[in-house]
Amino acid sequence: MSGLGERPIAAIATAPGLSGVAIVRVSGPGCLEAARRVFRKRAKGPYESHRMYYGRAMDGQTPIDEAMGVYFRGPRSYTGEDAFEIQCHGGSVAASAVLSALLNSGCRLAEPGEFTKRAFLNGRLSLDEAEAVMDFIGARTDAAARSALSRMEGALLRRLGPVEEGLLDMAASLEALLDYPDEDVEQAEVERALAGLDAALETLGRAIASAPALELLQRGVRVVLFGAPNAGKSSLLNALLERRRAIVTDQPGTTRDVLREELSLRGLPVVLSDTAGLRRAEGLAEEQGVALAKDELSRADLGLLVLDSSLDELPELPALSCPLVVALNKGDLPARLSEEAVERALHPSALVRTCALTGEGVDRLREALYELAMGQADVEDAALAGERQVELAKQAQAALLDAKQALPKGQLDLAAIALRQAYGFLGRLFGREADERVIDRIFEKFCLGK
Repeated sequence: MSGLGERPIAAIATAPGLSGVAIVRVSGPGCLEAARRVFRKRAKGPYESHRMYYGRAMDGQTPIDEAMGVYFRGPRSYTGEDAFEIQCHGGSVAASAVLSALLNSGCRLAEPGEFTKRAFLNGRLSLDEAEAVMDFIGARTDAAARSALSRMEGALLRRLGPVEEGLLDMAASLEALLDYPDEDVEQAEVERALAGLDAALETLGRAIASAPALELLQRGVRVVLFGAPNAGKSSLLNALLERRRAIVTDQPGTTRDVLREELSLRGLPVVLSDTAGLRRAEGLAEEQGVALAKDELSRADLGLLVLDSSLDELPELPALSCPLVVALNKGDLPARLSEEAVERALHPSALVRTCALTGEGVDRLREALYELAMGQADVEDAALAGERQVELAKQAQAALLDAKQALPKGQLDLAAIALRQAYGFLGRLFGREADERVIDRIFEKFCLGK
């Protein structure tokens, strides 16, 4: 990605498609001059920062659209540098024409994530806060959006910032002891450092433990419904969704392809996959459907086995690499399959009696899926997001454990080195001394205009 200090950058900041308003964003030195060539405000006089003006967007002498324009004088802008936004009518035509006019007036097209990258480089956002921006854009539920917003506002720094500062103080104290040894003071300092290490390890451990829950909140939980034909998988899918989505018939083998639908459980996005009934296939189409079902199940976070409780047959389960939830379905029919028999034969993580036709047990099934997916994790307590952050936190944790082992042995020099290593790992969480390739990799995943 190009550096700062060249031509101003421009891009459409709103999503494509029909809308009431589209926004074209400009940022960088010279952005006001470039924007003024395109946006002609009706009011006379110089531009005031953070004031919206009515005018017209022009390409040379050719009118494009009626528009509104806002100038943001740096550093009071998203990027921390001078910025300008032109708001025109929605749709692709007007916004594309405004962007083209800006490129003709001296701007260059922004690269993916370049606005947010400039905000990071200018100190407006830390690296973890910038990563949270993309999570917020991609949030699929209110809970995911709230979590991302909290991290955009510095949740990780509030959680681990005090730990980071404490490690630096401990390292400095140990290094001072090495320079000015005093046996009485040394023992007191060692005990204080050990207590501080325990507190830091506890805080860091909680953050690491909550990371999987946050990952599920972002990407969603994959729940695959499987079982024998006519067990009621498609009917149960419809009941969980509270709308008719899957075709339901009495004929075995109705479902051939994988049908995926999304459901929100207390803010947790869940992708439900309805699959073909598992049995010896009759015909090529059903054979392919069974193969797809097994492939889908191999990637599941939770396997939801739907059993017909009016039959006393237990299926032979395919290989599972995820927890098993059993729905004893068709509760409107006389039960021949007992919960005890299912527990004894299949050892499921959760078992719920359901009736897809009447809705009996469906709420309990939703709750069981949520609790099994989230475990004991508290999403509200989660702050670490993504592989990069989790790996750095684990490296800091390992360095702290090294320091804790070195201190009782009197190896103050090794403990001080380990503490500074842990401090460095935590600093890289927020983008201090981050590798330029890592930074580029993060921002190239962003959309244009952000």
